[in-house]
Amino acid sequence: MAIENVLLAAVSVFALALTVIAVIAFRRTGDRHLVFLGAAFGVFFVKGLLLTIFLFSQTVDLRQVFVLSGFLDLVILALFYGFTLRR
Repeated sequence: MAIENVLLAAVSVFALALTVIAVIAFRRTGDRHLVFLGAAFGVFFVKGLLLTIFLFSQTVDLRQVFVLSGFLDLVILALFYGFTLRR
């Protein structure tokens, strides 16, 4: 098993756990800022899933992976900014 697979799986599982924690925190507190946080972690989880799919796909162009990864990183950063904006 390649180290890339293990690291990507660990990051994806951790992002999923943080998403669940943020959703539970939102349900308990009702703080709308936690929606931004949960969404950021959720996008991070989706990014991990997509990278895993691309890792096992032989027909994907590497440039497409970098563009998609960069776009999702921008979305994640914007959501983190939205979380911290009104604090």
